[in-house]
Order: sequence, then structure tokens, then C-alpha cells
Amino acid sequence: PDSLVQASGAIAVPTNPYCSYPLVGYGHGTQTKRSKTASFMDGGQWQLGVLFASTGYVVALPDYLGLGDSDPRVPIHPYTHAYSQANTMINILRASRNLADSIQVGLNDQVFLFGYSQGGGTTVATVKEIQENYSNEFDIAGAAPMSGAYDLIEAQVDLIASDSVYPTPGYLPYIVLAYQSVYGNLYNNVSEFLKSPYDTIIPDLFYEGNTGIGNINNQCPPVPKDIVVDSTETAFLTNPNHQLRLNLLDNDLITGWYPTTPMKLIYCEGDDQVTYLNSENAYDAWIAEGAPSLEKQDLGAWNHNDCALFAMLVARNYFDSLAVTCALSVEEQLDAISYTLTPNPASPEIVLQLDNASVLEVIDWTLLDVNGRIVNGQSGLRSDLIKIERDDLPDGIYFLQVESNGKFLFADKVIFN
Repeated sequence: PDSLVQASGAIAVPTNPYCSYPLVGYGHGTQTKRSKTASFMDGGQWQLGVLFASTGYVVALPDYLGLGDSDPRVPIHPYTHAYSQANTMINILRASRNLADSIQVGLNDQVFLFGYSQGGGTTVATVKEIQENYSNEFDIAGAAPMSGAYDLIEAQVDLIASDSVYPTPGYLPYIVLAYQSVYGNLYNNVSEFLKSPYDTIIPDLFYEGNTGIGNINNQCPPVPKDIVVDSTETAFLTNPNHQLRLNLLDNDLITGWYPTTPMKLIYCEGDDQVTYLNSENAYDAWIAEGAPSLEKQDLGAWNHNDCALFAMLVARNYFDSLAVTCALSVEEQLDAISYTLTPNPASPEIVLQLDNASVLEVIDWTLLDVNGRIVNGQSGLRSDLIKIERDDLPDGIYFLQVESNGKFLFADKVIFN
């Protein structure tokens, strides 16, 4: 916890500089391929950030440790390790504030957090970490954990004990290898935990960082526990103090606290990868403890992959209901329009460039001579780049007047020579 390593991520920023925006942190789902992250603009994570930014949020998208521009001191992403995921999110929120300040993008005091699957756990872990250690630095206006594994010691342990086929069996060796990297207490040699030939095939796929989780799943037995050495499986199932159980307990996100800030748990009862009991157990436990602003929403029979889109939409609507959005009126935004006229003096044309003109529906311009007579003009334009032709006008000084929907915007001197 006291060491510093390099982390990477992406930040999506709206284009209107006259607003102050909420800051949003997004935790992505399970990923094993280092380059398939937001900072590499590969996969859907960065597109999700752009989508949310376009609706009025500054969005921070951490790659997580061991992914993206990975630090060589992190040989494997510490998967489902609450502390590292939470602090990676917190640090990119800080970096986003610094970036916004340097490029003069306004942020209000609100912070929102959301994430799907593994990112749901990241969201809850970040809320917990901020609430316990950084409440003076971040004001969490709302959090939307979606289909995350929060109940590691109950709901997720059942997965390891199950005899059923599981759609993503690579999750189990990912946890084992990641926890060995963090805690160093599961084995002296990986062959003590993973059966042959998986002990030689699977670890390299994670450590090299070039293989996606789908391909890793295809290399694993369809029943997750079949990858585990029989004696190790028996020890795990019968010993309540088995090191893997203790490591899972260390990262369990349900017990010992409850969220005091607004939170909406979003999930699907039909989830085939992260059981809905994670969300319902968390909700029941936190309500019993006295969570004051906790909601839940079950989106129904969708499986884990199909649930994601609907969960994102619900999360966005939830944030919109809580967010302090751009407070500038249309009139104020019109007053904030800036422009350039180049070149000036000009011949044979001058170019009018309107900046921050997205609020304008149409643009009308009129050119007058020194006697106030109209000598040229156009109306109903829908462009922020306008060429004003000299045509047959003699050399001299003219005055350009620009309006939008009958509202005067500005006037300036134009010289043709």
C-alpha cells in the first residue's frame, strides 16, 4: 500500500468551456489483454466515456494496475483486489481534476461513480475507501454499482464449489494468480493449486497480457473447480481458514461498513456470471445497518452480457436525477460567443470563425459601408466557419454585423484593400 507504481487511464471531457461539470469515475469489467483499455482506445470503454461526456460529465476511466500502460513491477492485474482498484480510481479522479484545471474545464463539487461487473466491485470499494479516508476530498453525489461481485465470501465461494458449467471459467485462475501476486500465501509453486496441464498453460496467458479473457476461458475446463488440484479443492471447501478464503474475506465488500452516500445497486436476476445474490445480499446487509440513501433495481432475466446496456442506461438516468448540470441560460451562452476575423485587412475574402457556437441555431451576417448602407449579407446559415466575399466592393472600411434568431451578437470593422 505504501509503494508507488505507474498507472494509466483515459479522461473524456465535454467541449463547452462555459459550464462546470460533475466528475464521473467509471470502473470497467474483467479484462486480461493490457491494450484493450480506454487509454489505448481499444474496445468499448473509451466510447462509453465519450458517450457520458457528451451528456455533460467529465469522465475518468482508469485502466487498472497491470493493464494499459502497465508498470513492469505489476506482473499481473490484481483482480478483485479492493484496495488497489479503489485507489487506482481515486488517483485518476485526482489526475482528472488536475487536467481539467490545466485545460480550463470547470468542475463542480459533485463526484459520481459507476462500473459494471468487476467495475461494480471497484465502484463499491471506491465509495468505501473515500467514505473512510477521503471524505474531505471527494463529495460523492451518487454511485451506481452494476452486477458486481461484492459478496465474495458467500455468493462467490459457491461458484468455486459448484459442479456446474460456468460461462467464464477463467475468473477462478485469475483470482488465484492475482491474489498470489498480492498476498504471496496461496502456494510455493503454481502446480500446488492448478492441475496439469493448466499449471503450465494458463499462468502465461495472464502474465503476458496479450490474450483476452474469452480466449483464456476456452483454455480452461468448463467447470471452474476442475482446474484446481483435488487436495487443494478439498482443503478450501473444508477449512474455514484456508488462505484463499481469508483473501476473499479481505476483499469482501458487504460486511463492516455501509454506504452513507446515495447509491443504486443495478443488476439482473438472470445473470449467469455474477449472481444477483451479490446485489441483494449487499442491499439487505446495508439496509439492516442503516444505509440512508440506498436503492436497488433488478432489470430482470437478462444474462450478464445483455444486462450491461440496460444497466448503463439506468445508471445514466440515476446520475441525471442527482447532477447539477450546466446552469448557463441560452442568453448567457449567446453572450459568451467568441469569434475571429482573418485576415483583416483582407482581399479577396475574409473568414469569420465562430467559437463555442453550438448554441446557435442560425447565423445572419450583414456588411455595411461607412454610410450605413447594406452592401452584402447572408441569412439562415448553419456553420461556424463563414467566408465573406469582397466581390466588386471598392477598397475601404466596412462594418460586419452578426445576429442569430434576431439577437444581436457582435459587430466589427472589416478592411478590404
